[in-house]
Amino acid sequence: MYFDAKEFGKRLHDVRTSRGITQEELAVRLGLASKQHVSRMENGERSCSIDLLIELSCILHVSTDYLLMGSEPSKEEVKNDLLSIISELSTIAKKI
Repeated sequence: MYFDAKEFGKRLHDVRTSRGITQEELAVRLGLASKQHVSRMENGERSCSIDLLIELSCILHVSTDYLLMGSEPSKEEVKNDLLSIISELSTIAKKI
């Protein structure tokens, strides 16, 4: 399984348009200089930083896994991650 910039761009475009967000609006929300950056990402001509990927994920309410690879984490993976976080927080709370 390899990263495909064209597929990433297609998923980005599909999610953005399904949320009713224009390229201009997304560029502004991401703090980009112009919509061209978004356009180039959607066309698979430009990649994005990890920070930008996380921002995209938050703004579009979709996982980074989906944007990058087209898959969502399983419910079991999410459950295990949440249980791990709860355990860590409990340990921290006991130290306080």
